[in-house]
Amino acid sequence: MKNLVFVFASLMLISVIFSCKEEGKIKIGFLEPQLKTDRYIKETEYFTKKIEALGGECISASADEDDQLQIRQAKEMISKGVKVLVICAVNQNTAPEIVRVAHKAKIKVIAYDRLIRNCDLDYYITFDSEKVGELMANYVTKIKSEGNYILLGGDKADLNASLVKAGQLKVISPLINAGKIKIIYNTFIESWSGDNAKGEMKKFLDLSQEKPDVILASNDGMANGVIDLLKEYKLQGKILITGQDALLPSCRNIVNGYQTMTVYKSVKTLANQAAEISIKICRKEVVSDFNTTVSNGKKEVPALLLEPIVVDKNNIKAVVIGDGFLSEKDIYQN
Repeated sequence: MKNLVFVFASLMLISVIFSCKEEGKIKIGFLEPQLKTDRYIKETEYFTKKIEALGGECISASADEDDQLQIRQAKEMISKGVKVLVICAVNQNTAPEIVRVAHKAKIKVIAYDRLIRNCDLDYYITFDSEKVGELMANYVTKIKSEGNYILLGGDKADLNASLVKAGQLKVISPLINAGKIKIIYNTFIESWSGDNAKGEMKKFLDLSQEKPDVILASNDGMANGVIDLLKEYKLQGKILITGQDALLPSCRNIVNGYQTMTVYKSVKTLANQAAEISIKICRKEVVSDFNTTVSNGKKEVPALLLEPIVVDKNNIKAVVIGDGFLSEKDIYQN
């Protein structure tokens, strides 16, 4: 009988210890704008695995491009005891409410890939978006330094959209001033949407007498929408088209000759860095990862800007497949 009591007590003690360890895990909140594209799905997986490998617990949520839903999700995470919030904001102008609520609960906030404006934001982790635009423009101007250019920027509410376009204009402005390049259409596309880009380009092609030689599409989703349209007009492969994110449809379009290039931003690197910094913050360790500051309209926010990489048909295997983002079988399938 005494042995049974001892065994039972031992089991209870092990259970309590295990439970305490589980409860003692650092909880990190990870908020994505949507999970409709491979990029965001993979980021969530990478971030979650890294947090778990570092001994923490990740609570993630997707807002389906609804900024008010994202605010509610953040508040729910705060109520669950997260110690840091990592947010890829749906709307950078409404997300400051999340920062204010988090700070009241003494929780740090990291803006992930999209800056949150006009608030007391703690940290910012992203890629150099202006460099992204420069890489796009440098690539196509080496092929086509004269002709008609169209600029399709991302969503106006996203500062990254303005930065990418600024990078593009930095490169092509001297050629515009020299009369070599003519901008025949320049617009921003709501939600960085491929469907919206396709609609804008259809209106342009139907109404304009001018045809583009180059379309500086600021992401792959828009590039894919435009390429789908160009196929209807028998123009696929005849216009230089840029993008960013190395999404699967774009990588296939690149190897098939329909898209000229994309800019790869290693989401594995971005997610892992964000996870490591989050855990350091929770453990009150020195965070020396940041390499600059970025103004969000209220303060200079400590920021980590990572380097983007040009991808074309020549290095797609080494960069995109080599990083484990996509498989060779997926890209080169018949």
